[in-house]
Amino acid sequence: MRNFTDQKSGELYVEISTLAPAKMHIYARTMAKASGRTLKVMYRDAAERFFLEKPWEYGLKWRPIKGKKISLQCARTQKEPSGWVQVNMPLPADAGHRLNALSVEQNVSLHMISYTMLYWWTWWINPPMSERARRETMRDR
Repeated sequence: MRNFTDQKSGELYVEISTLAPAKMHIYARTMAKASGRTLKVMYRDAAERFFLEKPWEYGLKWRPIKGKKISLQCARTQKEPSGWVQVNMPLPADAGHRLNALSVEQNVSLHMISYTMLYWWTWWINPPMSERARRETMRDR
């Protein structure tokens, strides 16, 4: 975690780095822009709701992250892109420290905690239209 002070508000923030699928990160950025918020505000909102609802207490499993590159199965030593990108999540210091404490409590990495929060926010709380339609279809059966 990197500490910094927000230039506009003077508030103390931390930046948590994780990895996420590129499509998920693009969707999160699009969702923030469409709602008229910055990513910083959206991450703050996600963290607040994550701690309010505590989905890990109701069955949400900590999601493992993948590297940005994966080895090929053949004898070559080249690496191919995995489709995952680095995501730097600026959060108010309190939220960042709470995520860090949760990672210690749950005995998983901070990277897994922050990726799981992003996954939960983008897939369960604000799913894409295609996923909403799929869920509607399943409900109607």
